[in-house]
Amino acid sequence: MMPINNYFSDVDSLAELESHEKWEEARCLLQKMWESDRLNSKKLIRLLSECWHVLSLWDCCIKTEELSYNVFQSTLIEYTEFGLRNFENDPYFLSVTGYMISLFPYLFYELGECDRYKEWENKGKEMLLKSKKLNPDDAIANILYLGTTPDFAKYNEAKFSIAPSLVGYFPGETAIEIYFRDILSPV
Repeated sequence: MMPINNYFSDVDSLAELESHEKWEEARCLLQKMWESDRLNSKKLIRLLSECWHVLSLWDCCIKTEELSYNVFQSTLIEYTEFGLRNFENDPYFLSVTGYMISLFPYLFYELGECDRYKEWENKGKEMLLKSKKLNPDDAIANILYLGTTPDFAKYNEAKFSIAPSLVGYFPGETAIEIYFRDILSPV
């Protein structure tokens, strides 16, 4: 078994911004952080996951009246495309972004391109499989991949085996780390 590695880089003040629902400030902070180090895939994953989190909860769980859906989605689309060109062999980029794409494909293309849903869903699944192949000992990549397969028993078994280590993979209190600890915890 490979050593535990944080899936998300630590970002000072991010959890605080999120707790005060300052989503635009959080997006700007992460975008600035990544733009100062554009070849750092973990910083890109942070930016993408923040945009994805906000968009996936739009109008149901977070206050959005002062936010622009288009800004969050265009950031997600533009920087995902950058990641697909530059991090096509980075297992962390592939697993986190592949998971986000496979779960909500419609967030990754412009409205009006409805025929692209299946294309993007398949792209996400392919990314998860590639991540698993590139880093076969990564328990998180394995679980995220298994979640796209019909083998629920294997998926649930993998979640039970990783449960004691989840905090090691996702140690922070940001929204996305809490999200991954929740969805990867056994039921």
